Amino acid sequence: MVGDVSGKGLKAAMTGALAIGALRTLAAEISSPSHLLSRLNREILREQDGGFITCLCVKIDPDGQMTISNAGHLPPYINGEDLPLESGLPLGLVPDSAYPELRVDVKCHDSLTLLSDGVVEARSPKGELFGFERTKAVSGRSAHDIAAAAQQFGQEDDITVLRLRHIPIGPCRSRAD
Repeated sequence: MVGDVSGKGLKAAMTGALAIGALRTLAAEISSPSHLLSRLNREILREQDGGFITCLCVKIDPDGQMTISNAGHLPPYINGEDLPLESGLPLGLVPDSAYPELRVDVKCHDSLTLLSDGVVEARSPKGELFGFERTKAVSGRSAHDIAAAAQQFGQEDDITVLRLRHIPIGPCRSRAD
């Protein structure tokens, strides 16, 4: 799970803490990313007053099957390419929001990159956004390199980058499998 809480300061920190606590409890009972986001959405609406959270929930099975559901967050990249992913509303806005799932077969040594809007919204001293094209261009690099590129461009917001590589326990399946 990668997410971003709206706002700043104590209220945002409290909303984030609420979400993390609820997520830890719910994840023990719910394995479907879309169902997890739906329940987390209801918990956040029940427990907090205002604000919202964007997040991306990914379940990765040992065989490389990945199930992803999106609550208003930036879609991930696989091997430096955008993953077309339908998005639901951010958490904390509407009680009965739906969160579609996408199943993807991740091949041996494929990389998955998840990031926050702090990368895309990094702003140069001239006011130019780092943007989606630059983000896509660096999305195949290490998490450190992606974050550093956005920071050097002009960081204004928190930056989160998580990059995962599928390395199976056994031998790699061929791409034709």
